[in-house]
Amino acid sequence: MKKVLLATSILAASAGFAAAEVAVSGSARMGLYYDGNDTYFSSRIRVNFDMSGETDGGLAFGASIRADQAESGNDGNEAMDGGTVYISGAFGKLTFGDVDSAAQALVGQVSAVGFTGLGSYNEVGYFGSAPDTSMLYEYSAGAVSFALGAGQLNTADFISVAAKYSTDAFSVAIGWEDDGFDNTLSLGGSATFGAATVKAVVLDSDHLADTDFALSVDYVAGPTTVTAFYHDVNEVFGIGAAYDLGGGASVKGGIVTDGDDTIADVGVVMSF
Repeated sequence: MKKVLLATSILAASAGFAAAEVAVSGSARMGLYYDGNDTYFSSRIRVNFDMSGETDGGLAFGASIRADQAESGNDGNEAMDGGTVYISGAFGKLTFGDVDSAAQALVGQVSAVGFTGLGSYNEVGYFGSAPDTSMLYEYSAGAVSFALGAGQLNTADFISVAAKYSTDAFSVAIGWEDDGFDNTLSLGGSATFGAATVKAVVLDSDHLADTDFALSVDYVAGPTTVTAFYHDVNEVFGIGAAYDLGGGASVKGGIVTDGDDTIADVGVVMSF
């Protein structure tokens, strides 16, 4: 009898596994980083766990979490991000956890350079959302997408809303964020002209003295992509290139300068 119960339990467990999926993927990078004064080795490993399933009525659900071997790759620190949990269907997709604001999700950022991103100087200053306490709702109908975000940012209630229209050739988006004390309006767009793609983001906020603006251009020639960006905060300019080695590996490098200080990197990026 015990053997029958054990076999039944195994079959039941197997049926449960068949109804859901757990996927493991990852990324890694290694190379040299110049911080303006010294050059040092840099590396990082990340492992992603993505779980998904579907109800008998066709409702999709899932969760994801990312483990980092190190934040810097050199000091041995380990980290696990806040993760996300979602449910989706004809009504759209609702995600809780470590999510971007609606504005950042749809308006986005211009392209970065370098294998490390070189300090993310290409990024404009969205408010963002606090990890583990945020919500993002997304809905798409054809070329139109809509997003609504909410959560707690520090001690203030936080809301954001955005809309986007996109085709294969171009996209335009608008977003708005409010944390109870300040609000931000963002506009973004992209357009593809043959081998070149241009992206632009404009952000206006009460806490900024001037409008925040960033522009990037990506040019693809076979396995090589050349990228340049300009960010008017501190007048930062960056240029870099990536060469696709195939099989999930590529060589990337870049230089970023504000006219006074310069940082640079070069290395290999891998995806698994």
